[in-house]
Amino acid sequence: MPKAPAISSGDYPASDPENPDDPWYDGVGKYGSFELKAADSDVTKYWFGINTDPTAANTITTSQGAARITKMLPAKEGLNFVTAKAFDQAGNGSEVRTYQFRVKAGQPERSMWSLDEAAGAATAASTTPARTVRLHGGAALGAEGKKGTGLHFDGTTGYADSDLTVVDTSDSFSVEAWVRMDQTPTTTAIIAAQPGNYSPGFELYYSQAYDRWVFNQYTSDAPGASIARVMAGTPGDAKVGEWAHLIGVYDGDAKQLRLYVNGKQAGATAYTTAWDARRGLQLGAGIYSGVHKSFFPGTIDDLRIFDRAVGAAEAGRLYQDQPLTSGRPARAVFPLDEGADAKETVGRAAEQPLTPHGGADLGASGIAGNSLRLNGSTGYAATDLPVLDTSRSYSVSAWVKPAEGATSGNRTVLSQSGTYYSPFYLSYEAAANTWSLRTSLEDVEAGNIRDQRVQANQPARTGEWTHLMAVYDADVQQIRLYVNGQLQGSAAAPRTWEAQGPLQVGRAIWTGQYVDQFQGDIDDVRAFDRPVADNEVRQIFQRRPLVKARWTFESASGSPLVTPDASASGNAMTLSGGAQIDSGWVDGGVTLDGVDDYGVTSKAPVDTSASFTVSAWVQAAAVPQKGVVLLSMPGTAQSALTVRYEPSATPDTDPGRWRIAMASADSAEASVQQVDNGKFFSATDWTHVAVAYDGFAKRLSLYVNGELEETACPDSNGDGAADDTDCTDRFSWADDVLAFKATQPMQLGRARTGTSTWGQYWPGTVSDLWAFQGALSNAQIEQLAVGWPGMPTEVPGDD
Repeated sequence: MPKAPAISSGDYPASDPENPDDPWYDGVGKYGSFELKAADSDVTKYWFGINTDPTAANTITTSQGAARITKMLPAKEGLNFVTAKAFDQAGNGSEVRTYQFRVKAGQPERSMWSLDEAAGAATAASTTPARTVRLHGGAALGAEGKKGTGLHFDGTTGYADSDLTVVDTSDSFSVEAWVRMDQTPTTTAIIAAQPGNYSPGFELYYSQAYDRWVFNQYTSDAPGASIARVMAGTPGDAKVGEWAHLIGVYDGDAKQLRLYVNGKQAGATAYTTAWDARRGLQLGAGIYSGVHKSFFPGTIDDLRIFDRAVGAAEAGRLYQDQPLTSGRPARAVFPLDEGADAKETVGRAAEQPLTPHGGADLGASGIAGNSLRLNGSTGYAATDLPVLDTSRSYSVSAWVKPAEGATSGNRTVLSQSGTYYSPFYLSYEAAANTWSLRTSLEDVEAGNIRDQRVQANQPARTGEWTHLMAVYDADVQQIRLYVNGQLQGSAAAPRTWEAQGPLQVGRAIWTGQYVDQFQGDIDDVRAFDRPVADNEVRQIFQRRPLVKARWTFESASGSPLVTPDASASGNAMTLSGGAQIDSGWVDGGVTLDGVDDYGVTSKAPVDTSASFTVSAWVQAAAVPQKGVVLLSMPGTAQSALTVRYEPSATPDTDPGRWRIAMASADSAEASVQQVDNGKFFSATDWTHVAVAYDGFAKRLSLYVNGELEETACPDSNGDGAADDTDCTDRFSWADDVLAFKATQPMQLGRARTGTSTWGQYWPGTVSDLWAFQGALSNAQIEQLAVGWPGMPTEVPGDD
């Protein structure tokens, strides 16, 4: 039997649990190379897995035990692991080797547009998350800069750093900065660098040995790697006390390094072994074997990093402080204008506002705040410049609400323009009445998009908000489409190209003409220059659950009494049998007598076959002596959801259980999944109960007072059986739960007990009842469980 293979990775070094500062590496959505190396010469293949056991589905063949490299994509933040086993010629398998490593959250959006501007706004602003760089030693902001203020380094201890990389140095990029030296350095003086494990991916610096500005890249990330450098042909271009404008460029197409000084090309040199440096960003010094050296004595200002090669004409424009009129703007801009007392500086991607045109109007009601409304014929919004390099990995997403009845013709939500075609079309397709992602093969008049297409496996719904995400994963040459956080399908995409036109919201280009104008509302547009992982898609979707209904029970009128829905849905609840508005834990409440009182909504507030959350504050008038129902959502033969209280046989020591039940189908033969939670003191106390169903993960969770119950019975011998046979594990969630869509309104305080009979009436008061389409996070449910009066009718924050 062979020995377990060794596993190593330069992209994701192994975790060291003994190290209290065990580093996390960049990041989710970023592939890493992992080497599998046998200890025996007769090994012929490896099995591997990521965050799971190795399987035959993941097989790499080898010869004589030679090492093999495979690329894998960490899909979650935190501790991840790779497993591998080796097999010899006889088919004998080794033990499993496990390699653990820590992964940071994924790179932030390239750009996003909340579209929350008021009606009449001429543009919609773009925003991007901050890239924070921390100051150390003799580094200080607030110094006199070329434009405003700058970042000054003392030349002996001062530097600034971030552990988040800015660009992939294996592909084209450019680094621009204004710099001024206080004195002639006695050693190399680093302005900016992006480190690898052993070597920097790039360095922009002053060379004391050559007495000039230099831009370099190392030929590999290995000890002793040689340097490819570009600089002016003669010394003396660096003057103490004078501002210099520098741009270092790696042109991946030309396989060339270039350096521009004060708007003019100073030199160029061939470079053919580019690699990706993934260890953050350094300013004012380099880092070598963990030690900072080569400190810069002077000031840096207006640092910009592009994920493309800047050309000669553009270098001249940047030197003259003129805007660029083509190509993607900077991926990170550090103005360095913070005050003198700041201990960190912040960079963001260059702003790219969207401009509405034709029948496009900001200020419509959105999924959250406002949105962009398009008329379906002339309306669209666009940036001035391209946002994404569509020849590399990317992802785009948006919330969309097609106008009622807008089912004729194709309607494009997002695209980016080429000359004749768009490289991607995130669209509604009328023929199938569904959403699709299409990608084109090339940007020529005879272009063809037929063989790169994914359709959703569910119909599009007009008049409702839907979340769409399109992903192009260049490493595996695949496109993926997600609807409401769920993967709809994938397709091979072996060919792609880079579009040089702007991002289009609400239309696309086809054979050189703009077509497929969207009719309806679009909100919360996001663009990533990386593949977004499955669980990230779900998280993005869950960032924006929809408030579908809320009943505060502060008022009721009419006969029978009707209490309003505080949300925009207008789903009023009719109170029957003598139910009365009363005081509650949050704002008002409704009191039910446990005999025949109940409430019924105008319509089903949520689709129970998809992700949803329902929560309420409840208090029993007395401890019920039998099972009673807080709420139910009936179908014809089964209730899709029932929330009930089950008393204990020993009420003096056991408060009983809150229980949820979900049926897999609306039939008498359907399976019913039950989940209990007993983490409360008494049914007569005010208690917060929340049900969350994640339709993507098929997980059903029951929270009581903001908490899940998690009690595992001791199993000292590890045989899978509890030491105490009377002990039962208690977990208030279940996986692999199937659901169906309730077809009838929600019932408050009762459940169907027969074809036309009802029972199990709730005896007590209900307060602040919410219904969300989308599964709230733990943090959001905790906020609802605080129960503060006057809470706005909106999705709670996720922090």
